[in-house]
Amino acid sequence: MAIEISYRDLSNHGAMLQDEVRCKAFRDALFEVVTPDSVVLDIGAGTGILSIFAAQAGAKKVYAVERSPVAQHAKQIIADNGLSDRITVIQGEMEALELPEKVDVIVSEWLGGYGVDENLLPIVIQARDRWLKPGGIMIPGTTTSWMAPAYDQYLQDEIEFWYSRPYGVDLTVVGDDSQRRTEASCHHIKAQDLACEGQLMWTVDSHTCTEAQSSGTFEAELEFISTCEGEINILAAWFDTKSAKTVKLSNAPDCPDTHWGRTVFPLGETVHVQKGTRIKVHFVHEPHGKGHSNAKWSVEIEDYRFQSEDTTLLTGDFS
Repeated sequence: MAIEISYRDLSNHGAMLQDEVRCKAFRDALFEVVTPDSVVLDIGAGTGILSIFAAQAGAKKVYAVERSPVAQHAKQIIADNGLSDRITVIQGEMEALELPEKVDVIVSEWLGGYGVDENLLPIVIQARDRWLKPGGIMIPGTTTSWMAPAYDQYLQDEIEFWYSRPYGVDLTVVGDDSQRRTEASCHHIKAQDLACEGQLMWTVDSHTCTEAQSSGTFEAELEFISTCEGEINILAAWFDTKSAKTVKLSNAPDCPDTHWGRTVFPLGETVHVQKGTRIKVHFVHEPHGKGHSNAKWSVEIEDYRFQSEDTTLLTGDFS
């Protein structure tokens, strides 16, 4: 299943605006680095909230670039807040735009559920190479992606529903299909659902990452050892970011909930593991065009083997 996100629709920005953890982290980072002499570029500005934060932090000029028609709403919101004199909204493709000047700070909320999965990082890196002044600041700065095997009760309940003869009807054929599915989704997995601590998949430093790296394949070979006996049925993935000097943002299982939740990758079956069981994972993230990416994963748990289908799992509609 593809996770479809249409950023053309103003209502889909509501969850991001209501995500106080997300918004406060970006606001705090901007207030930490912006000065009265700062020129700021906001890439994928959406409703313009980060641009407004930059202006509130004291920036003398902000360029808010938004590809979708939501840019018109951003203009209205910015005008309603009395900031049209310092924030210029530009509707268009970042890659094709010419700005009147270089900038001191680039801010962009390009993050997917495990960091890179919305495949917007290449656009941000291209803009950095063209428009950021030497010594300029990127927000977020570093982003690390993490993974751990876990148990997802929601997924288990969904599967078991098909075998419960709902409405007195035999629907096991649907359950058999669901049991084999390899669909990524977003659930609020908690720390107590993990079979062991998360492991680092990769780190992206937006100040030094090259364009080739940003648009290339991300791959992780991981080996976990279960710290308790229990059931597992997914791999859970999340990110941590660090911006400016002290500001952090994370959708990890032990952090306050955000609109991202955790991205979960089913294992095909529910597997019982003992304390000390080795769980081997090979995970590959492949960019697949703007806003699109593929994910593939294979798992070895003693005699159990699972290989996901090679399908486009995560999709963002940025048209």
